[in-house]
Amino acid sequence: MNSMWLAITMISMTAIIAGIYHEKRPNKKADDDLNQLRLRVDLLENDLRERVETLERIVTDRKEDLRRQFDYLDKAS
Repeated sequence: MNSMWLAITMISMTAIIAGIYHEKRPNKKADDDLNQLRLRVDLLENDLRERVETLERIVTDRKEDLRRQFDYLDKAS
C-alpha cells in the first residue's frame, strides 16, 4: 500500500516538473517568428517614414505649389 502512494507521488511530481519545464523552456520557433515580425515592422516603418517625408517635401515645396496653381489655371481655362 505504501509503495502505491510512493508511485502516485512520483508520477505526479514527474508530471508537474515536466509541465513546468515545458512551460518555461524558450520556444525557439516562436522567438524566430517574433524576430521576423519585428524586422518586417521595422522595414515597413522606415518605408512609411520615407514616403511621408517625400510627401511633406512635395506639399511644402513652393515650386510644387506654384506648379499646382498653374495646372489648376490651365484646367480652369
